[in-house]
Amino acid sequence: MTEFPTSDLQLAAFLRLVGHEPLRIDGEARHKVFVFRDVPAHDLSSFYTGERRINAQALFREYRALRALVFQSR
Repeated sequence: MTEFPTSDLQLAAFLRLVGHEPLRIDGEARHKVFVFRDVPAHDLSSFYTGERRINAQALFREYRALRALVFQSR
């Protein structure tokens, strides 16, 4: 199992949208790190290059859900 940590809320929302659930959320207050398991390089590439088309409303929903987790776990 390979862990992939990111503090980028937008990337974390994208990863959730494409099927990756965070293993855990580490960190303090507003400095959270989302830790995912076994994230393939092509999913990361898709985020940065925009090669994968996604539903904007679904992405915003994931973003808001993760942001709520960050603020409720203070």
